[in-house]
Amino acid sequence: MNPEVQNPVGFSQLISECFTRLTKSEKRIANYLNQNQDEAAFLSAGEIADRLQLSEATMVRFARTLGFDNYPAMRVALQDSFRHRLTHSSRLRSRLDDLRSDGDILERVVASEIDYLTEALQTLDRKAFNAAVELIRTHQRVFVFGLGPSLSLVDLLEIRLTRSARHVIPLNNSGREMIEPMLLMKETDLLIAIGFFNLTPSLQMVLDYANQNKTPVILLTDTLGPMVGDKADVVLAARRGPVSAFHSLTVPMTILNALLLSLSSLEQEEVMTNLDKLDQLRERLKKTNGARA
Repeated sequence: MNPEVQNPVGFSQLISECFTRLTKSEKRIANYLNQNQDEAAFLSAGEIADRLQLSEATMVRFARTLGFDNYPAMRVALQDSFRHRLTHSSRLRSRLDDLRSDGDILERVVASEIDYLTEALQTLDRKAFNAAVELIRTHQRVFVFGLGPSLSLVDLLEIRLTRSARHVIPLNNSGREMIEPMLLMKETDLLIAIGFFNLTPSLQMVLDYANQNKTPVILLTDTLGPMVGDKADVVLAARRGPVSAFHSLTVPMTILNALLLSLSSLEQEEVMTNLDKLDQLRERLKKTNGARA
């Protein structure tokens, strides 16, 4: 990673210093990155190459000219810079400014969520999705990691996977509360990790421990795929809108619902049997509570 890339000014200066050595095509890349640093930091070499009608090889040569080992190394540097200067308050402020300028907030929020869901149809890898369904189908004990805003997603998976006869162990606390359940993790288990925007120390630790125990990993994310790399067996990456925006959980929750429904379609008889048992237990609980009253 080039140490000179610490902020947008530093990256622009780096491009300026190397500009005379760039080919005509590489200068087009330089101009594009200067004008779209925040967005480009989360695009692959292929995506930018398509936009500029260039080859991926040209993107790689450009990164090396700037002093990086490869294009992913340059992109990680840009992502780190972006995450360092973007705060939760700035994201919310930007989102509110956009909504106010366009009129009715409810209408704009609903419209943008529809747009993000539509984009997810294009950005979510179907092979990865099918591989995730197969991993869940073939594992009976599932660890589910998620902190902060992802807690509701962990709760969703815990409830729905339990109804599919899985033994679910939630990892939804930081510190000691999370570490002790991790001791149970084995090669025969499955880890579903949920993380967005930042590769936190807790997420890093869970992934490393799963790899140490040869536990297969499904990662649900938007931009962390390149940073996690081969630590995850399957990466379900779908964009939730512009990286600088204030995001909801609509897209990841929809993906999880689709995963769970796909699993239920493969195990319909067993799932229905478990739901019948659940209904029977609920009726027994009602009768017990009624008798006590």
